[in-house]
Amino acid sequence: MSQTNRFGGRRTDAAFRIPEGETLATFPGYPEAQALVNSLVTHGVPAQALSIVGADVTLVERVTGKIGYGRAALSSAMSGSWLGVLAGLVFVIISPTDIITPIVGGLFIGAGVGMVVGMLIFTFSKGPKRLFRSMQQVIAQSYRVVVEPQQHSQAVTAMESSDADSES
Repeated sequence: MSQTNRFGGRRTDAAFRIPEGETLATFPGYPEAQALVNSLVTHGVPAQALSIVGADVTLVERVTGKIGYGRAALSSAMSGSWLGVLAGLVFVIISPTDIITPIVGGLFIGAGVGMVVGMLIFTFSKGPKRLFRSMQQVIAQSYRVVVEPQQHSQAVTAMESSDADSES
């Protein structure tokens, strides 16, 4: 059974399964696996025949800083300033006699309104407050470079020629 992707194209069930094929190499980090794939593609192995498969996947959330009233105010002011600039541009399109004043005015008014609204939302947000910023990553313990069986011999030849190029 195939499914439609969000662009209207058809996707086969193979897009939703772990790739099967021959493992060419296993690496402890993604950059090494990516380097091998780059090398194989450079040596003529079809990119569609290659996959990088991560094993023992873990979600890591790294805390990057704390959020307080200052951070909430700054972030909201920046968002509001963009909306103000867009509103200023609309005024310029409607009345093109003055270009700078509506844009600069929109920037400052938007920043001020955004700051006030952001502070109110931060102050009155219900539920547990999240007082830190973070970024999430999905990291695997190891990465396998897998090639489709039909392309295995070509990939091995490309790896050998890549090794020969790096030794000379």
